[in-house]
Amino acid sequence: MLLKQNSKTARGFTLIELLVAMAIIGVLISLGLAAVTRARQTARNTQCKNKLRQIGIALQDHHTQFGKLPKDGTNGWAYSVFILPKLEQSGLYSQLSPLSSSLTNTSSASAGTTDTILPIFRCPYFNKNPQLSNNFGRSNYIGNGDIFNYQFELADVYDGESNTIMVGETVSDHAWALPGTGNCSSPPNGGGSFGSQHIGGANFVMCDGSVKFISESVDQGSFQALGTTDGREVIGEF
Repeated sequence: MLLKQNSKTARGFTLIELLVAMAIIGVLISLGLAAVTRARQTARNTQCKNKLRQIGIALQDHHTQFGKLPKDGTNGWAYSVFILPKLEQSGLYSQLSPLSSSLTNTSSASAGTTDTILPIFRCPYFNKNPQLSNNFGRSNYIGNGDIFNYQFELADVYDGESNTIMVGETVSDHAWALPGTGNCSSPPNGGGSFGSQHIGGANFVMCDGSVKFISESVDQGSFQALGTTDGREVIGEF
């Protein structure tokens, strides 16, 4: 007696199954790209904060050595020039000699010195030319004028060092060698001195050396209070 053998016929994907599979793959790719983008944003934000932290430490070291913070505009130089030795730029500092030599030419940078691109003063998120139109090396970090417009001692920060901005991000054309300070009249990315290309706000180093991301939606009064050293304001969350 012959037994009937069962046979199975191979079946291909239907059009609907292919479309579903392609849709799933598309969603997975979109999720993967979004995750990569977020990871890059986080990494750049962390790098920016680390640079501000180094600048804060350098300023505190300068204060320990000289008893005060560097005054922006001394002999024509920006505050940042005076902390170059604290940022592993002793050679450049020696060439500039800011304590004994004045910056006389502010219209165009000098090759090999003030045209130098210093990564420590560059936010990794900022995507514009690393030099200004006059060839001066760009800086994305500007000092708080309530501090750097004077010969300032940290003991005079009556509002609390953790509640007072020392240096913050800027998207304006600013050079690390040229004087120029900011104020807190407008929140980050609000058309004032401070802002960044980060999403939603900007990074700041406070007088105690801590680094904080301040949202662009911060209360304007609170942000203005963060820019004063002896306003005696009551500052809420920011």
